[in-house]
Amino acid sequence: MKPLTIVSSRTPAGPLLEVAGDLDHSNAHQLRKAAVGAVVSSGLMLVMDLGELGFCDSSGITALIAVRNHVVAAGAGLILVAVPEALRRLLHLTGLDQVFDLRDSHSLQTN
Repeated sequence: MKPLTIVSSRTPAGPLLEVAGDLDHSNAHQLRKAAVGAVVSSGLMLVMDLGELGFCDSSGITALIAVRNHVVAAGAGLILVAVPEALRRLLHLTGLDQVFDLRDSHSLQTN
């Protein structure tokens, strides 16, 4: 298992979280905490770069849903970028690809 790391920075559109390593039951709370700490305001976007995510179990997906719910409640949006193929496939199979805004890059233009 690779340790989970989350690096936070700011973009003109809002906060950026770069998530790397393995996201599972032992550390999913860290993602939730990082999202709450990112302070997303109404009208902004939280961009989550998952390009270096190695593994994501059901607890990780639950954390992603919780982050989305938190962001939407704040009147903001969530974009998942560079989603690994295995996770993208799982999101598609569960219909969550219709819930999350999946992008190939940090660009805020429509794909």
